[in-house]
Amino acid sequence: MPLDQKSVARVLGVEVPPLTGPIVAVTHDSRAVVPGGAFVAINGFTTRGADFVPQAMERGAALVIAEEPIDGIPTAVVPDDRVALAALATELAGHPSHDLTVYGITGTNGKTTSSYVLHAILTAAYGEATTGLMTTAEIIVGTHHEMAVRTTGEATEVQANLARMRDAGLQHVVLETSSHGIHLHRVDGTRYAAALFTNLTRDHLDLHGTMEAYYRTKRKLFEWTDGPKLANADDEWGARLAQEIPGTLTFGAASNADYRIDHERRDGVHTVFELVTPRHGRLKLRIPLLGDYNVHNVAGAAGIALEMGMSPDILTRAVSEMRQVPGRFERVPAAVDRGFEVVVDYAHTDIGLRAVLEVAREVAGAGRLLCVYGAAGARDRDKRPKMGAVASELADVAIITTDDAYHEDPQDIANEVMAGADPANTTIVIDRRDAIDKALREARSGDVVVVAGKGHERVQHLATGDVPFHDTTVVTELLTSR
Repeated sequence: MPLDQKSVARVLGVEVPPLTGPIVAVTHDSRAVVPGGAFVAINGFTTRGADFVPQAMERGAALVIAEEPIDGIPTAVVPDDRVALAALATELAGHPSHDLTVYGITGTNGKTTSSYVLHAILTAAYGEATTGLMTTAEIIVGTHHEMAVRTTGEATEVQANLARMRDAGLQHVVLETSSHGIHLHRVDGTRYAAALFTNLTRDHLDLHGTMEAYYRTKRKLFEWTDGPKLANADDEWGARLAQEIPGTLTFGAASNADYRIDHERRDGVHTVFELVTPRHGRLKLRIPLLGDYNVHNVAGAAGIALEMGMSPDILTRAVSEMRQVPGRFERVPAAVDRGFEVVVDYAHTDIGLRAVLEVAREVAGAGRLLCVYGAAGARDRDKRPKMGAVASELADVAIITTDDAYHEDPQDIANEVMAGADPANTTIVIDRRDAIDKALREARSGDVVVVAGKGHERVQHLATGDVPFHDTTVVTELLTSR
């Protein structure tokens, strides 16, 4: 809804220059400015927002908002540009989360899978037309699916998506909430009805600096949530979170977990386990996912659903019928006829890679395990040799290749990964397509090939520019072209 000058000043909490008309939109992207819109000159990691003000004015910006005055431009000066962006976006969208039941899921690993599991449960209970999902992989609005740009979009994207979900008649929305989303105020103004914490492992220290700071950022989601909250009791940070935030319940295999995992076993391509619950006794769950970490993902999502009043019968059916999660231990059908398995997974840390390879090793049985992986550029460099060590330890054949190099030289990144690897079973193939092709050509009947690092993503970020690249598609193309 458009905002007059008095309303804008109230939302921002600062004096606003005279306006010629109501503010109808807000953006931080000068290319997206519309006449009568506000432009927030956000200072990025490598850019100055003020540099884009001229373009914003040319496109009809009615108001400029920044953390400092801009010469020649009437400016609303605010203490924090990202807070201002979120506040205006929320107000203009009409506070959509107030009309929705929003479930927030955070943690280092398992956020996306847990989000899909919870969405599947909610869909089974309330119908596809009333449920929505916002994750790293995609955005689902009822029956409409579209690719996501990032784990948690900018505040304008988050509020716009919540608003269109509200307007489409949705009632329940699962919002994967990253530490970037919290730290950069992308989810400010969102009312959460429930929250889930999966775990915390080393990642994103380029943004947070320390694990303590990373944890405290994640903890904010629980501080904001008045409804049910569940944390992983088997994770030291999750156990701490449960102690620090009143009313937080736990899930996991720990004997004191409120939602306790028991009698876990593999059944072909499924996993069967019992979930011991506080009010519904033992629930026997059969899920089309493998690995202890996926059992935890399902247990956490199930606990949240039950705490929100879900029927145990609906829950049991929903988790048994859910589909594959894009890029999360995603099995490529084209490989089956070849006699071996190909799995695409988003694992991009040493902890995540270990979890995936341990499951893949179990699936391989007497066969070999081949792994294609890399490490992202412009990110925590300390994890690179650790990833090399994990791959060499668990895989019979390890191929280091390029992930998202960004501005770094892919060869330099690969060399840093190789520093922790065993040269006896590890090679470097810089071109990602060539690396995948090499693994597929080496695979024999009974083997398992894991392509790790990018999962669902469809773009590779390189110093020379972005290029289309989707691991599952590439694997399929290489197999079917033979």
